[in-house]
Amino acid sequence: MSLIVSRMKVVLRIAALAVALMFALSTVRAADDGPHASKPEVRREIVAVIDAQLAAFRAGDVRKAYSYASTDLRAQKPIQAFAAIVQDNYPEIWANARAEFGLVRDDGATATLLVHVYGKDSDASYDYTLVKERAGWRIAAVLRHAPKQSDKM
Repeated sequence: MSLIVSRMKVVLRIAALAVALMFALSTVRAADDGPHASKPEVRREIVAVIDAQLAAFRAGDVRKAYSYASTDLRAQKPIQAFAAIVQDNYPEIWANARAEFGLVRDDGATATLLVHVYGKDSDASYDYTLVKERAGWRIAAVLRHAPKQSDKM
């Protein structure tokens, strides 16, 4: 009888180790599903959206710039509020001259990247977050990465 009990304990230990190993592997696999460096075609799509919004601001076309905002952002802020927020808080974006785009990271639904925007009188880095919608990638949030030039003094 003790031989049977002993073998059952070994089998239970092996089963417990197998379950633990499967859990560990699924955790590693889940970590791999997080944001990663975007494929070149995804990077092009995302950069094109931001670049188009910046071009719209340069052209003074707030309505076009607003169209690149995510559905949720547009639901929260009417176009007049959007324009006022950008003009007052994001001067380099409002009056941009050019931009440099960093590494794009995405998980298929959300993307992030650092964009260095050069305005007429200053420059700043911004963290952009985009979401994938039916119409394509849309800008969900923009956060100043560094203080404005005038704040550095």
